[in-house]
Amino acid sequence: MESVLLTVLVSVFCGLTFLFIFWKNLKDDYMPSQIFSVGFIVLISFALGFFLSGFASTYRFWILFIAIVIGYIIGYSKSKIKFYEGLDSLTIALAISLIPSALFFINDWSLDLFLFYLSLALSCLVYFSVRRYYKTFIWYKSGKRGFSGLFTLGVVFLFRSVVSIVKPDYTLFLTEYDIFISGLISFSAFLNIFILGEK
Repeated sequence: MESVLLTVLVSVFCGLTFLFIFWKNLKDDYMPSQIFSVGFIVLISFALGFFLSGFASTYRFWILFIAIVIGYIIGYSKSKIKFYEGLDSLTIALAISLIPSALFFINDWSLDLFLFYLSLALSCLVYFSVRRYYKTFIWYKSGKRGFSGLFTLGVVFLFRSVVSIVKPDYTLFLTEYDIFISGLISFSAFLNIFILGEK
């Protein structure tokens, strides 16, 4: 009973944290209805992905990733929020809101989990550090929002790709294709930074 209550409370807290941060980063440019419609669609998609991943736990990370991407694309197409601005907010909102989920594993801690939550914490640090200075980068001509989120995604998946080479047994939900998929996502994120910088 206590474990069920903890699961519900932590899940609700994580969900509300995600919605609050997502809204906070976009509230100056968009209506609450636009912001929360995207947020709720992403959460529903995440929940569905989590349920489906129970049937293929080895691929849980990628199932959840695909679910989030699909949810965001659906929400983005309905809300008229600019793609990169929404992605920027989505990245940091997810990173912060997932950290409290560590409570689920408080009695089952492992090095894999430690690395996973460490990567979340580091991604937050990278995001806020880059967000503070990216407009001063001479080569980033447009100065548009989206740089922080894309850069953070690039770093996170590059880190995941490197770890999959060096210590494959230490990466949570690692598959044999991780190095290629993570590397491709990282490359795409950095490439989009240059594309966004020229707009």
